Amino acid sequence: MRDTLRVDQDYYYGTMDTSPLTKLAEAMIDVGPSPCTKFDCPRQSQCAEERVECKAFRFWRNNGEYTTFRKKLNINVSIEEDCEKLLRIIE
Repeated sequence: MRDTLRVDQDYYYGTMDTSPLTKLAEAMIDVGPSPCTKFDCPRQSQCAEERVECKAFRFWRNNGEYTTFRKKLNINVSIEEDCEKLLRIIE
């Protein structure tokens, strides 16, 4: 299992409270393990090499959650089923 993303303390504290680096560091620290790690996706190294992201990774990155609401089913479902789907270049 890989370590979670870590940020150098100098970037975390920055020089001002409004420093963009501080906000970036906070976001990186608070997100937790990616769906790739959490759901043990077989494409982890391949996606890293190709610099692509799947639908599950984009959802997790934008929303910080592992579940999503499916209107058709009217329930929350895991994003695990979206791993490896709709791959595209990382933005």
